[in-house]
Amino acid sequence: MLFADKLNKTGEHAFVFQGAKGQLEGVLAVPESLKENSVAILGHPHSLQGGTMNNKVVTTLARTFKELGIPSLRFNFRGVGASEGQYDAGIGESKDMLALTHLWLKEQPESECFFAGFSFGSYVAYRAAAQCPHRTLITVAPPVHHYDYHEFSPPPEPWIILQGNEDEVTPAELVNDFAIQIAPAPKILRFEDTGHFFHGKLIELKSRLFAVLEEEVLSD
Repeated sequence: MLFADKLNKTGEHAFVFQGAKGQLEGVLAVPESLKENSVAILGHPHSLQGGTMNNKVVTTLARTFKELGIPSLRFNFRGVGASEGQYDAGIGESKDMLALTHLWLKEQPESECFFAGFSFGSYVAYRAAAQCPHRTLITVAPPVHHYDYHEFSPPPEPWIILQGNEDEVTPAELVNDFAIQIAPAPKILRFEDTGHFFHGKLIELKSRLFAVLEEEVLSD
C-alpha cells in the first residue's frame, strides 16, 4: 500500500505514483495527530513558469491542513522535477490529480477530500473536485480569465476563494465578477495590499483559511 505505512509517521514522505500518462513524484505530509477522516490534495502554479509542489503558497496550504490534523498530498505536475510527461493545459494534470485521489481513497475510502490549488493549480484542483464526490474546493488567486471554471455544473461545493486585491496576474475585479455568476456563490476571502504571490501575506493566508475551515466546514 502506498500511504498506509506512512500515516503512522509524522512529517513529509516522498512517494511516486502512476498518473494517467506516466510516473509522478509527490509528497505526503502527515500531521502529529490525525483529527479528521480527511485528505487535502494540492495543486501548484504553472508548470512552464517555474511552478512546483514546493511553491511557498502550496506549502503554506499544506501547513494549514497539518494544523487542522489533515494529511495532504502534493505532487509535481507532468514535466516538472522528476515527474514524467509534458504540460497539458490542466486537462492531463487534473486526470493525474484524480488518479492520486483514487489511490488514496482505495486505502482510505471514507475520506472527505479537500482540493486546493494556487493560480494554475487552482484550475487543476477545480477540474478534479468537480469530478469527485464529498469534497471542498479551495482556489487561491484563480486565473478565471485564462481557464474555464464554468466547465462543470453544478460547481463544487463548498468553494472558498482566496484573492489579493492587488493581484497583478488575476485582477480582483475579474474574480469578483466571476464569483457572482456561480450558484451557490463561493465564499471569497479578500486580502488587502496583496499581490498574486501573497508576498508577506502567507501567515495571514494560513490563519484565515484555518479559521474558515475549522468554523464553517469541519464543524458541519
